[in-house]
Amino acid sequence: MTLAEAQRHIDSFSRPEGFNTYSWRVVKKMALKAWERHLEGRALEHSVNYMCKEFYLMIRDDEGRYIIPPHKMHSPYLMN
Repeated sequence: MTLAEAQRHIDSFSRPEGFNTYSWRVVKKMALKAWERHLEGRALEHSVNYMCKEFYLMIRDDEGRYIIPPHKMHSPYLMN
């Protein structure tokens, strides 16, 4: 996947009900940063904890694997 493809993937998600526009932009920006690091072969410097399941869907590759190591993610929305 390229960064442009990752951006299209992220943009394919609709903003969840109850999320304001600013918060949604932050979620999408962090997802794109995660993809950028992944494609560069670099890890995120920090943990992630977003309270929307869409973020965790955004950071899965074409085979359904998370692009961020599980120990860096903390959320009730994590899916196996």
